[in-house]
Amino acid sequence: MSVTLDALVLPAFDDLAGLPSEAAPWHDQYDLDTAVTVAGVPADLYHDGRVGVVPTGVGKQAAATTVTALLSSPALALGDALVCSVGVAGGPPAVPVGSVVVADTVLDWDDKLRFDDELALNPYTGDRGVFDLDPELVARARDAATDVELRAATDDDTNDRSSGDPAVYGGVNLCGDELWHGETIADEVEWLRSERGVGPYRATEMEDAGTAAALARFDRLDRYLTVRAISNHDRPVDGREPRESFFDPAFEAGFDVAAENAVRVARAALEACRDG
Repeated sequence: MSVTLDALVLPAFDDLAGLPSEAAPWHDQYDLDTAVTVAGVPADLYHDGRVGVVPTGVGKQAAATTVTALLSSPALALGDALVCSVGVAGGPPAVPVGSVVVADTVLDWDDKLRFDDELALNPYTGDRGVFDLDPELVARARDAATDVELRAATDDDTNDRSSGDPAVYGGVNLCGDELWHGETIADEVEWLRSERGVGPYRATEMEDAGTAAALARFDRLDRYLTVRAISNHDRPVDGREPRESFFDPAFEAGFDVAAENAVRVARAALEACRDG
């Protein structure tokens, strides 16, 4: 007998070395005491009869494979279930650490053509790398987030608080398997965003274009939300070289505050959106 869920929560990882679990806060918030093993999914799905939580794995390939396995499994009956990616992300310096992005669009960073010193649009894929999410669903989620109190980042959480207090943002979620950090690549991101005709990007992460692609194949993209909180910035903010900035032990100091805020907003979104 299959398990019927009305919400499926997709953190990226549970046991990534050196970082706290993105899945653990959901076990703290819900009685996820029943496990389901799904073929093709690298971890068990835990649920309470309504909400299910399972990590996708890191990267677009992992996310697309996991979500495809979940959608096609006879062990689950997802129907019109709300699907929500929830976790941390990088972001431009204008978006404060701890802020939460409920994205309107997911943009695939890897869907482009690169010459030695020049970028161009991929001539073979069209606009396949642009995933516009359902505007009514996104609006409901964002409205629900207005009443959520976000934990403020402190000096212990980040070495860059110049951009202000955390807030809830809309905009573009940039997803790519290429992990990047630096001003030069940020300029390239702006080029791709402009060429694709989408709004400002607010978050950078590695899974959600894979998740969106799988959902679109199953005609489920209209039930998808991505909720990402900013744990670090995608370029140096203090004049250092990118490599030095990225490998600073304090680089991921904002993880805890970001993870907590992402779950706070996602819980509100689930309550507002999962039943219709």
